[in-house]
Order: sequence, then structure tokens, then C-alpha cells
Amino acid sequence: MKKFIEWVKSPKSDFALFIILLVLANFVGHKAYLRLDLTAPKSYSISKSSKQIVNTLEEPLSIKVFFDDNLPAPYNNYSQYIKDLLEEYKGAAGKNFSVSYMDMKKEDNMNLASDFGLRQIQIQEVKNNEVGFKQVYMGLVFSYGDAVEKLDGVTTIDGLEYKITSTISKMVSKVDTLSGLGKGNKIKLTLYMSQELKGFRINGMDQVERLVNEVYKTVNQQNMDRIDFEVVNPTSEQVSEFLDKYGIQSIVYKNAANEDVNACFGLVVSMGDKFQAVPLVVQRSFFGNAVVGLDELEDNLTQGIQSLLSKATKIGFVVGHYEHKLEDENDSGNFISIISNAGYEPVQLDLMSEDIPAGMNTIIIDGPQQDYAEEELYKIDQFLMKGGNVLFFVDPLYAQGGSQYQMPSYYPLNLNIDTLLNAYGVKREQNFVMDKNCHHQTTQTNGKLAYHWVPVIQKKDLAKHPITNNLGYVYMISNGVIDSSEAKENKNLKTTVLVHSSNESWTEDNNIMLHPQLLTPPKDGKFQSYDLAVLLEGKFKSAFDSAVASTVYDEDGNEVDISNDELKAASYASESKLPGKVFVVGSSQITTAQLLDANSTSPIAMFLVNVLDYVNGREELCTMRTKGLSLNTLEIKSQAAAQVLKYFCIYGLVVLVIIAGLVSMRMRARHRNAIRKRYNPDDTREIVKESKIEKKENKDGE
Repeated sequence: MKKFIEWVKSPKSDFALFIILLVLANFVGHKAYLRLDLTAPKSYSISKSSKQIVNTLEEPLSIKVFFDDNLPAPYNNYSQYIKDLLEEYKGAAGKNFSVSYMDMKKEDNMNLASDFGLRQIQIQEVKNNEVGFKQVYMGLVFSYGDAVEKLDGVTTIDGLEYKITSTISKMVSKVDTLSGLGKGNKIKLTLYMSQELKGFRINGMDQVERLVNEVYKTVNQQNMDRIDFEVVNPTSEQVSEFLDKYGIQSIVYKNAANEDVNACFGLVVSMGDKFQAVPLVVQRSFFGNAVVGLDELEDNLTQGIQSLLSKATKIGFVVGHYEHKLEDENDSGNFISIISNAGYEPVQLDLMSEDIPAGMNTIIIDGPQQDYAEEELYKIDQFLMKGGNVLFFVDPLYAQGGSQYQMPSYYPLNLNIDTLLNAYGVKREQNFVMDKNCHHQTTQTNGKLAYHWVPVIQKKDLAKHPITNNLGYVYMISNGVIDSSEAKENKNLKTTVLVHSSNESWTEDNNIMLHPQLLTPPKDGKFQSYDLAVLLEGKFKSAFDSAVASTVYDEDGNEVDISNDELKAASYASESKLPGKVFVVGSSQITTAQLLDANSTSPIAMFLVNVLDYVNGREELCTMRTKGLSLNTLEIKSQAAAQVLKYFCIYGLVVLVIIAGLVSMRMRARHRNAIRKRYNPDDTREIVKESKIEKKENKDGE
């Protein structure tokens, strides 16, 4: 042992210890997995949301990769990219995640791909200076429980993480509707009901507890007995607390001393800090007061529970005011397809005849051309007060007249929806924003034409926000100015200008002619940037001072006076109970086929879906969807400048590296020479050429 220690300390052991160190370092490097993603949008690493979903799998998830080898460019790198990406998933997942790479040279794997419904796609291949076509498999198959999903024809890697994570999420929700609940957690169902209400003539009130309990037993069994139910009879002090916290219905009645007494009535399903009010209210009709919502109680309770366990999927489109046609692909049909492909379910809402359903977190007002009834505005307002999200796509002007041979005239679009927007701190200006940085089109007859009412919003004019972070540009169209100065002064709101025009913009509000040859920038040079789309987040104040009662009619259609009723039921909230979000853009044309294609690959499509994801709490999906590097474009206005930059990147960078290397070598040589002259000028070990030595000797001889 003594000799071994001496050997270790001696120089003889250096080589052996170095070899041992290399072996250990390789072993550690093989076990320790470390990658650095230096790209701005983190294109080669997965997001927190993706890691979470694969780390909480309760059943085995299997992914089979069907990719042919030796693919031509640009597809030859896709297989490696997918492999690296799935390794990221695997590193974040637990034991229930596995990946198999199928050898497509084997006939059995080709048959398996066909059985899964994958199809061969045709790609172009250049070989031996000849252009040909090749049939290949480029798809992924996911298996989770009894569910099978596929991603077929993966011909681009842009947004691939979003597609993979969305597919996994959809499968998990199919197989395990309670995957969001941890072990030991339970959902609480609470009926808040002042028992004094049973003494009044309210049809169905005496049956409420029994009927709710029956529905609870059914729904609880469907949800693995993870729901607790209780009935709470609030004290007079608790009534105000529950009204403020949950936004349930307030009922005022007269006691024996003819004094007003506050009571409350409502059904709430909750999990932790999250809750959802289930529609159950007292409503006045021609036949008297009655409990409304008992017939749909099971469906509404199921929707409320699903809203707690998962993100909201239903999106309400308010109709009845000449909004865009959702079923017309030449109108907003593509917008509906894009929303559906993103995992949402569009639902039409007629607020004159129905309330906003339970479990719906977001409604959209898309291009109204007509005023709303006061009752409709009240429903929208109170939906926001209860933590809902409202997206406003409202045009500043409307077109009248016009034909194949005549341009239409534009007039201000006055709508009472402004009473809501103004109350929330937003004002619409009735004008069109024009921009020099706009869409151009070249024609044989007229040459290059500028469509100034279709501004191209570059990255520098987009907010640094999850909705727009990875977008290189966005097209807008026929936008009016959005003034959010009052909202910015509200300390309870966070106001973000998501999109604004360039500094070369101006507005038009009179005698507008949307024709590229008739519309020219102002000669006085009065240009500035204008806000086009804003997002408000936080707690809002209601646009109404009091509740707006629903109109009651008798059998003959005459309005019934209910002012003297002994019960006055209302669920009015003067301010937000939960934080909500309001998105306002001064154009509804961005939701139409003028800008949107059906396959949702355009930047404006990604922008709109990102808005939906963000307001619904799916912020991680925004960055996932826009990770495609192809969206990051350069701001170059001339073709000549583009060519210069192109050749600089190809050749200029190489020349700069060579020059930098030569300069570095020269500087290092001078540095070494300076050190030698200073500390050891007579160093005999310096190697000098014989010619220099001879010259020195000749000089010394002279």
C-alpha cells in the first residue's frame, strides 16, 4: 500500500490517472443529460406545460415514429429534430412514457403504419441532376389507454411541440377526465340557501335540497366519488361575504317588522381556490316566483366540474346583431375552423333568449352592426364581473353602396356596445388607420400598388407578451384607433397594447376611398403610431349602477309590472368578483377570409388563437404554437439590400472570421515576443533561421 501511494504521488502515475479520469468523465457524461437551447423562442426544448403533462401520466403513453430514412432536403433533418424533441419529452416524463422508432425498410412496419391510417406522402427529390418524386412515411402515432391518435404528414417542424402536446392532452382528457385531481383532493359542491326562503311562495324551493342531492349522487358516482356535498344556511353576516365571493343571487324580502332582509341563493362547485357557479336562480314569471335551473342541473353541474378540472373549451359567439356568419367560409368560417382545430368548441349565443352557460369562460363579439338590448349588455357586463373573458372585434366604420363599377361610401358605426367599452376605459375612434408599411401587390397594368389600409405590423410594433413574442409580423386590415388611456390610469387593471401601427401611419375619417391608386399619404408629413389592439386584465367596475331586470310578459304578451313583488331577486355585481380579461381590436375583418386561411398557418391566425389561449389560462400554448423559426423575418424594404445581406451572410462572415483569426495570431506573436524581450532577451533556445544568423555574422564582421 505504501508503494502504491508513493507511485500515485510520483510523476509515473500521471498517464494512468489521466486515462482513469477520461473514463470516469465519459461515464458521467453518458449518464448526465445536459443540453443548452440558445434560440430565442426555445425551439429545441419543451415548455413547462409539456413537461407537466407527460410527468403526470397515469397510464402508459406510447409514441411510434414512422419516418423513412435518407429523405431529401429539407426533410432530411426532420427525423433528427423529432428524435431530439421526443428525448426532451422522455427526459421530463416518468415511467409511463416510451418512444419507438420504426424501421420503414421492413414490410411489417409499413403494414403497421397503414393499419394506423398513416398515408405515404409524395415529396420532390433531386438525384443525379434529375428531379423526381418519392413516396415516404412521415408520421407519428400516439397510444394512451384505448385511445389512438396520429400526426400524419409531418412536413414542417414549425409548431411541432404544440401539436404533440395538444394531441397528448386531448388523449388524456378522453381517457382520464379526472387527471387534474391529485390523490386525496375532492371537489366541493355547496348549496348556499337561506332557509327563510322556504316560507315564501317560490315554486320549487321546497324541493331544491332533495333534487340537488339526487343529482349530486349521480354525478359523484360518475367522477369516482371525489365530490363532497353540503348545504349552508348563511347567517346575516355571511350573506354579504358569499355574495361578494361567489357572485350568487341576492334576494331581499320583508320581515315581520317590515324591514328589508338580505338572503342569498346559489349552487357553487369548487376545488381549492377555483370555483364555478352553477346556474340555479329564483326568477319571476307570469305565474309567480320559481326556481329556474333544476331541469338542467345535472348537465350544468357536469359542465362546471369539467371547467374546474380542465381548461374551458366552449367559446360563445354572441349573435343576433348582424355579426359575421360563422358557417360561411367566405366570412368567418375559417375563423371557426381555426378555433375548433385549437381544441375549442364554438357555440352561438342569443342573449335575448338565453343566458351565458355555466363552464363557459370566454365570449366573442365579432363584428356587430346593430345595437344591443339593455338586457344583453347587462348579461355581458355581469359575465365579466364574475371573472369571464370578453373579446371585442368591432369595426369603426361601415360601408354603404358600392358595386362592381363604384366604390362604397364609409360612415361612422355608432353602437351602444361603447357603453361597456367606455366603462372599462377603452374608446373606439371612428376612422381607418393607414400605414406606409403595408401590403403591396404588383399588377401588369398598374405596377406595384400599396394597400395602405392593410398594414404589415413588424416585430418591433408588437408587444413583448406571450401572445406576440415569437411572431415576426402580423397583417391587420381596416383598423380603427383604440384609445386605452383611461384604462392605463386604472390601478386595478393591467393594460397591454398588443399591436400598434408604425411611425409612418395616419388616419382617414372623411371621403374614404379604399383604392390603392386613389389613396396617398398626406403631404404635410403628419405621421405617428396608433394603437390597434389592447388587452385589459384585472378587476373591472360594472357599466351598470343597478341590476337590469328581465322583462316579464303575460299570456297575451303584455308586460307585467313586478315592482311591488314581495321578493326582489338579483345577482348584480357592482365590480369584479374575480379578475377578468377584455381584448379589444378596432376591426372585425381580421376574423374573415380576407386574412385567414383554413389551415391556420398565417401569423394573424396564430395571433388570434394565442389571444384565446392566453385569456383562457393556456399561456404556455402561445409560445409553443409560435416556435417556428420561419416566422422571424427581417425588416428589409428593398430587394438590393436583401441581396447584399444574403451574400454578406454567405461570404462576408467567413472573411470576417479569417481576418479575426489572422489578427489574433499576429497579436499573440507580438505578445510572446514582448514577453521574451522583457524577461529573457538572451534566451539561447530561440530558433532562428540560418539566413538571419549569417546576416548577423556579416554585420558583426563589418
